Amino acid sequence: MKIFMMLLIFGSLMTACKKDEEETKVAVQMTDDPFPMEMVRAAKIGVAKIELKDANGNYFTVFNGNTEVNMVEYTNGATAEVSVNTVPAGTYTEAKITLSNASVELTDGRHFDANVSASLTYNVKINPAVEVAEGETGALLIDMDLSDSFQFQGAMMGGWVNDIADITGLRVFNPDFRAVNLAQTGSIEGQVTDDNGNPVAYAFVEVKYDYDDDGMPESVSTIADANGHYAIIGLPSGSYDMYCEFQDDDADVDNITVTVNHETTVNVTID
Repeated sequence: MKIFMMLLIFGSLMTACKKDEEETKVAVQMTDDPFPMEMVRAAKIGVAKIELKDANGNYFTVFNGNTEVNMVEYTNGATAEVSVNTVPAGTYTEAKITLSNASVELTDGRHFDANVSASLTYNVKINPAVEVAEGETGALLIDMDLSDSFQFQGAMMGGWVNDIADITGLRVFNPDFRAVNLAQTGSIEGQVTDDNGNPVAYAFVEVKYDYDDDGMPESVSTIADANGHYAIIGLPSGSYDMYCEFQDDDADVDNITVTVNHETTVNVTID
């Protein structure tokens, strides 16, 4: 399952500025995808550096320092701005992300460190690419999947952790990213309910599309909140199929149309 545990947004949404008043910039924010949220108090990642690669193969640093973000606070479309930085006008096709640490704290107080080695670096294709004209601000969304990146040790039933006591540690930390031009994407949001119309808290919601243009659909997903609400942002325009699941109940919704700068509402009943 190709999902992402962290979301970084570079820039506000292509807001035009007067060339003689504003520099060409890229801003950075972060968000999250699925995880057993009801059992996790914090899932922190340390970001040391973010670089963007342009169409000519040149790298430009948009963040350099040390910031730690609790990704549990940025779910279902919520984002955290990391930085706003000046870049040359051009087309940016790849992001290079350097991490410095990662850890998880459960709601019962236990803490697991991922023991990230210094300067752990990942190169991520940006699709659609970010195009920034002179005097404008570009927007890059980097999405990192908590559930795929932090893999727990312990007992799981059907892919679900049913009891916090079943979690005995971290088996592996393997960050998995996607990156998109936020200005060229839309979103899907709605509520997951049961047959009686009651909200289904923490339901798994997944859509698929060919992110890498390799002919193989990959997943983008989230976990609904305590009220059954979910949101998946940063989706390029196109048609999507959705799958929702909670324990033994599930549902499919096909042919969902996503358009740029539009929020498509899809309410789902699982049984």
